[in-house]
Amino acid sequence: QPIRRWYKKWELPAGAKDAKGAVKNGDLYDQLMQAVTKAVGDKKPDSVAFVWMQGERDAKAGWEAVYYEALRGTIDQLRADLKRPDIAVVIGRLSDHLKGDAGWDAVRAAQEKVAADEKLGAWVDTDDLNGKEGLHYTKEGYAELGKRFAERSIELIRKHEAK
Repeated sequence: QPIRRWYKKWELPAGAKDAKGAVKNGDLYDQLMQAVTKAVGDKKPDSVAFVWMQGERDAKAGWEAVYYEALRGTIDQLRADLKRPDIAVVIGRLSDHLKGDAGWDAVRAAQEKVAADEKLGAWVDTDDLNGKEGLHYTKEGYAELGKRFAERSIELIRKHEAK
């Protein structure tokens, strides 16, 4: 799903074409926040890690010019809504499936930059997880991706707690 479904202030890049049948900006984010509210209620978790694996649609649609801002905006709106400036952010960088394509490479670079710009940020490599069709991962690849997300999340949370 495109990042516009997560970032409420998403705007189409200048000169880009919009997809037919586009949905409301932030609709998936709203669903996420409803689920979080239901699960957490009034409690404040000791720590929060936001794990992100997305970007294919934006790269293929030619919307890479606004990807960095949209991902940063998604993280900022999550921090504001949860009242947690200390959220750890772990980004699954797009795989090498279309490496060499300008849009694909730009989204990969934006994901790395967001992770680098975050005090509690990191990205995980997915280049070795592709299945035979190239884009999606094997069953073992998804298991490994989950392991990488968990390891980096724990590492960032411990880094924060050590301060």
